[in-house]
This record gives sequence, C-alpha cells and structure tokens, in this order.
Amino acid sequence: MLTPRQAYNISLSKDRAFVADIKGISGYIPKEVFLYRLALTHSSSIKPTDKKSNRRKAVAKGCNERLEFLGDSILDAVIAEYLFKIYPYKDEGFLTEMRSKIVNRKSLNTICKKLGIDNLIFHKQTGSINESMYGDALEAFIGALYLDLGYQRTKLFIHNRIIQPHIHLHSVENQVISYKNKLIEYVQKTKMGLLIFEVIEEIGEGRNKVFRIQAKVGADVLGVGEGKNKKSAEQRASEDALLKLNALVPAPTPS
Repeated sequence: MLTPRQAYNISLSKDRAFVADIKGISGYIPKEVFLYRLALTHSSSIKPTDKKSNRRKAVAKGCNERLEFLGDSILDAVIAEYLFKIYPYKDEGFLTEMRSKIVNRKSLNTICKKLGIDNLIFHKQTGSINESMYGDALEAFIGALYLDLGYQRTKLFIHNRIIQPHIHLHSVENQVISYKNKLIEYVQKTKMGLLIFEVIEEIGEGRNKVFRIQAKVGADVLGVGEGKNKKSAEQRASEDALLKLNALVPAPTPS
C-alpha cells in the first residue's frame, strides 16, 4: 500500500516523470525523491570554488560519492549472503573471488546501462566519458534506495533487478579476475621478452582524469586500455593484449 507521500510523488508532484523513471528501474515508488537525484549527480557537475576545502565540502554534499560508498557496502553484503547460500561447500577464498568478479567495475557499468540508470545521470564530463561513472551511479542508486525504503526492499531490488537477470554464475566462475597476472604468465611462458606498462596519455583533470596505458614487449604494443587509475588501465590493456594474442576467450557481458 502506498504512503501519502508516494501517492503524491507519482501522481501530483512536479517530479512525477522522474518518479516514474525511478519506479521503472527499481520497481518501487520513491518517498524521498531528492535522494535519487543526489544518487544520479556526478561530481563533474559541482561548480568549482576558489578554496580546495570548500570544494571538498561542496562535492561531499552535492554529488553521489557518499551514497556510492553506502551502496557499495550494501551490494557487497547482499552478494555475499547470496553466494554463501548458493555455494554451501565452497571456502572463503572462492566466495571472495566470486563476489569480486560480480561487483567489478566493468560489470556494474554494463548493468547500470541495462537498467537505464545511465540516461538519468547528471554530469558535465566532456570528450571521453569516464566509464566508471556508470557503476558508481548504480551503487549510489542502491544507497539511495536503502535510505529511502530500507534494507529488505533494497535486497529485493538487487536480487530481482540485478542478480537474476544479469548475473550468470557459471560464466562468472570462468572469468579471469586479474588480466595483468595472466598476461605476465603468458609472456613469461612464451618467452616473448620483458613486459612493461607505459602511460601514453592522461585525459581530463582531478577526479575525472583517465589514464591511457599500453602493454609492450620491446617495441611491440600488445594492448591498450583506459581507466580512472593506472591499475584499472593496466588491467584493461592486459585484457586487450590477451584477446589480440588469442590467449583469452572474451568474457560474456551481463545479459
């Protein structure tokens, strides 16, 4: 049964179109609409200030980073419980690795777009978009849902809208969690030479900076990748290299 606030939001509020979008994504009519707007506000939309301390406060109050932190913890907890029940005889190491594969940034970016959350994100990024913005928004959305409607409905959302339609455990089990380690092993095994990772470009500034890195052996570029930090860019460059070397079967994306 709807609360008076929910009934107003879906039928009379000036935000009713946005409310309908949230209902379509989550399955629930929101009570506190501002939480979802905050969850979908990227830090690039925050106006710059003269003082760094004021900038940090403005970002903390005005964008989705705090909700992302909360949603990340809730998503981890729900996925952990799900795996604990699905795999009653697997050890802690297996469960930890499976959870890491499920909530990796690439997977969350894809699921965000499948749910249509990407169309509602407010940002002012220009040029090359930092893809992690999408996964971050999904986590922030989960944080908003938790604060608005509580843990049980948030858990149902994760099960019904994320796990069941988009997470295929057999495929997840076969995914490689560290492409960099696999590439290092391949290069050593095939005696190709010394593998190095080289930054070839830095795009953007501050929180929106994207690193472009290439994996090389001698003068041969094996693969190129981008990420919001060097570690993620190296992983993507390694994945690109393994695919080009025919040493990796492309991992299925969430359906």
